[in-house]
Amino acid sequence: MSDTRPLVVVANRLPVSRGEDGWRASAGGLVTAMRPVMDEVGGAWVGWSDDADEVPRRVDGLGCDLHAVKLSRAQVRGYYHGFANRTLWPLFHDLIKQPVIDRRWWTSYLEANRAFADATLEVLEDTQTTPTLWVQDYHLLLLPQMLREAALQAPIGFFLHIPFPPPELIARLPWRDQLLSGMLGADSIGFHTARFRDNFIRSVQRVFNGVTSLGDTLVLPDGRQVHAVAHPISIDVDEFSQLATSQETEEELSALREQFAGRKVFLGVDRLDYTKGIRHRLQSIELLLERDPELRKEFAFVQVAVPSRDDVKEYRDLRTEVETEVGRINGRFTEPGHDVPVHYLYRGVSRAKLAAYYRLADVMCVTPLKDGMNLVAKEFVTVQAAGDEAGVLMLSEFCGTAIEFGDDVVPCNPFDVEGLSYLMGSALTLDEEDRRARIRRLAEVVRSADVYRWVDDELHAIEQGTDGP
Repeated sequence: MSDTRPLVVVANRLPVSRGEDGWRASAGGLVTAMRPVMDEVGGAWVGWSDDADEVPRRVDGLGCDLHAVKLSRAQVRGYYHGFANRTLWPLFHDLIKQPVIDRRWWTSYLEANRAFADATLEVLEDTQTTPTLWVQDYHLLLLPQMLREAALQAPIGFFLHIPFPPPELIARLPWRDQLLSGMLGADSIGFHTARFRDNFIRSVQRVFNGVTSLGDTLVLPDGRQVHAVAHPISIDVDEFSQLATSQETEEELSALREQFAGRKVFLGVDRLDYTKGIRHRLQSIELLLERDPELRKEFAFVQVAVPSRDDVKEYRDLRTEVETEVGRINGRFTEPGHDVPVHYLYRGVSRAKLAAYYRLADVMCVTPLKDGMNLVAKEFVTVQAAGDEAGVLMLSEFCGTAIEFGDDVVPCNPFDVEGLSYLMGSALTLDEEDRRARIRRLAEVVRSADVYRWVDDELHAIEQGTDGP
């Protein structure tokens, strides 16, 4: 990355939130990773906000200017709740739910991407030095090409934070040509895994004639070259390592160990999303407890389910289904005078409490049906290693993290509910020193490729993309 080129990040949301004491920086992983870059080179962040007219230009803790995109309520319904989350999200996650094809939503998506383009171009008018533009995620697939059509000289990068599906699934989308063309407006397109990158390359070649693939470089009919790269996102390892042994975390952990004394603790931490496999996980636990009555007295499963997209019907239905599963399991297996086997928290928890749960867990269940990466797995092994714990990571083969973590996890197929239940039981029998060694090796994998390396790799690829292979 150039030492002097400022950076303009364009994402669905601004990296700030408004509380009782005013505006402050959000605690998300992307925000954390971008802070040192923004502090060094400066720049701007373009994103939508519900309070677009009230967003300040600067917020303490962020070394960039904030530029809010203003969307109408109708546009938000069609663009975000509709096309992004009821059409693209299920399609890109291998049709776990049936995508809804609605041409009104497509129109809203087009209008919203245009609003983001207009806001970005306004930022560039006030920028004396040509910046690097970095567009984020599936909400803005059309944006790179819109920016390129404005005859910008700035390098343009795009990163997709969710999976990219095989060509035969993309082919079902009526607007596949426009979306792929939109992405191809970037100089560099980043994906979590080589598989997602290859799916994209094959999709482009299936849809467009005359596109040549030279390794990870696509040569378009007009001669322009686009790099498609695989860069797995990660976490701030030092931050989570310090959190793991902080005084607040230790106090939370002490209380949890007292609460769950004498029991083996399984843990799930997810947004309440149908891609996360929460229902399948609960059904596996039910089979495990059904098969092993002795385990019922010494078993606890804690599921933290962070509320997500409550105004989308599929998510409201999922909440009802999950809570029905929890109630049935607890009704079947709770003995009079004893605690319930499933502890279900439909809310977020503090960072210290989350770290305490990570340290407490004997088995961490990261079992999504499909996931681009899954940072919970990386947070878990980092916190466990920092606390010298010996938990087991049970990891779905269908998330990007599984490619990095290899054989030190207990790999699983979350669609195989019965098989998952047997794996859960066997995870408890692993030797303690073996478990501890696995956690250390997994934590080292995360440390060797943390979130700052991801940022460096991405920005370097964008800069390289402007110069050809």
